[in-house]
Amino acid sequence: MTIYYKATRPDGTDFRTGTINYAQALAADETLTHPNAHWIHASGYLSISVAPGETLIGGKWPCRLFIVEPVGEARTVDTYQHKRAVHALRVVEEVDAWQALGPNGASVAQFIEGTHQALENSAWDSARDAAWNAAWNTAWNTAQVAARNTARDAAWNAAQVAARDAAGAIVVKDMITPTQYDALMHPWRILTEQDN
Repeated sequence: MTIYYKATRPDGTDFRTGTINYAQALAADETLTHPNAHWIHASGYLSISVAPGETLIGGKWPCRLFIVEPVGEARTVDTYQHKRAVHALRVVEEVDAWQALGPNGASVAQFIEGTHQALENSAWDSARDAAWNAAWNTAWNTAQVAARNTARDAAWNAAQVAARDAAGAIVVKDMITPTQYDALMHPWRILTEQDN
């Protein structure tokens, strides 16, 4: 008896459309029927394979792998020796997904996972470093902007006070002593570089 396989996305749905849920069909013990069945091209049939290592054509790792049974006719697809086309099927059981990676699939899956973890750790280190640098730069930039704003605000306030005092000194010059006048004008002269 021929055993048929179907690889799916990790959520149990087909790779092509993401709408046909093999995991759900297994859990509910329901027959899956293609919603728009025809034999013209892949949009009209469910693709299955007689070899688990040939199920990822059009898919990718990680995946889930199911044993399925055709309900009705199973046609050979000319393009792929191991591929079959059906309009309906029953999902029998889920098996180890590494089988979709071929005869050495367990080792391949282990290698991929090890590489993924190494890259993830590296990515984590890079992300952590990038976050630290971004936080440091943001803090530094914020501090610079705050200092600049504080300095600008302080300078603005000082300029306002100096201008106010200078204007007042000019207005009352004839009513104050020359020393008082110079004292009131001195900050303004510093700001306008008129004072030596």
